[in-house]
Amino acid sequence: MFIRPTLIAACVFLAAGATVPAIAAPQAPSATYLQARGALRQTPLPARMLADIQQHPTDYAGKALEATGTVSGQVVSDGQRTVLLNIGDDTISVTLPPALQKADWIDSGRVLRVLLSVEAPGPQITSNGLRLISAAPEEDISQSERAAIAGWTRRVSSTSRSVSYERNTATDPVAGVGAPAARYYATPIVPRIEGHPIAALTDRALAIYGPYRAAIRSHNPRLSDTDLDKIATSILFYSDLNQIDPRLIMAMVIAESGFNIYSTSRTGAQGLGQLMPSTARGMGVTNAYDPIQNIQAAVRILRGHLDQYGGAPPNAGIIPLKQLRLTMAAYNAGPGAVRKYHGVPPYRETQRYVARVGTLYQQMCGMDR
Repeated sequence: MFIRPTLIAACVFLAAGATVPAIAAPQAPSATYLQARGALRQTPLPARMLADIQQHPTDYAGKALEATGTVSGQVVSDGQRTVLLNIGDDTISVTLPPALQKADWIDSGRVLRVLLSVEAPGPQITSNGLRLISAAPEEDISQSERAAIAGWTRRVSSTSRSVSYERNTATDPVAGVGAPAARYYATPIVPRIEGHPIAALTDRALAIYGPYRAAIRSHNPRLSDTDLDKIATSILFYSDLNQIDPRLIMAMVIAESGFNIYSTSRTGAQGLGQLMPSTARGMGVTNAYDPIQNIQAAVRILRGHLDQYGGAPPNAGIIPLKQLRLTMAAYNAGPGAVRKYHGVPPYRETQRYVARVGTLYQQMCGMDR
């Protein structure tokens, strides 16, 4: 059982004229966590890949994973504090880093957001090859993200009213509207609010906002203006954040749900990107039918698969067909199936899905099929 340290108060008498050096207040766990996440060189992998990571850790060495888990137990041995975390259907043990060894808010039953790195076994790294980078109460991280998203949504709503929906149709990246879009990701710009990388669309994303919005409406005319703004903005923002060609996200959502926010498959997959409930929970999604949360999770998943199969092209450029096929096969059937069959699995549903996304993406890029 972990014993909380006793706080000792001390009174200090100062001589007249003495100065007191400024002492910075301890940084909140959520701020430390967001800072650690922001310092990552790559977008962390989603929680749904945890099982595959534990089976094939060498394939993911050097990468990070973000997940939401519940503390189910802890033990102190040789001065090292280790906790058990239930993440979806998996349970892992991780040793707390020095900065968290005495954290009294880490206790059984607490729901945490965690950042993990995949490394070779060693100090503070368990046999599963996972090392805890940072952790914070899930409610604190979620609150920070909701506050940031609220500010971002207000910014989007005011901006969308002033943006012409016919803008840049000559270079529209969406199929059937115009020629392929010029690359607009030359310099990644990620505005931040309260430490979280969500604020508003960049100018170059706004430049193609209208055509994307119009294309989404053409696939689902029943969407309200508010939902259109949420979907178009989420696709462009999270594509920009994760440096992925937004045309891939468009193609994926068309194939998955046809931009039906409330789409539910016979197997229980939900929302625009058809997230399975266990996947959604593992990524901290509280409502899979919320367009913002769903697209955020789906784009993170796609970025993780792209990294696994060669990485995303520089400046969110056009994705090679072979890499596209492997990425979408992993999204549909899981990376384990792709590894098992050394390529797209021989499942009829997966093969049709991969072909459909590939065709849509090539059309949007103005490429010959």
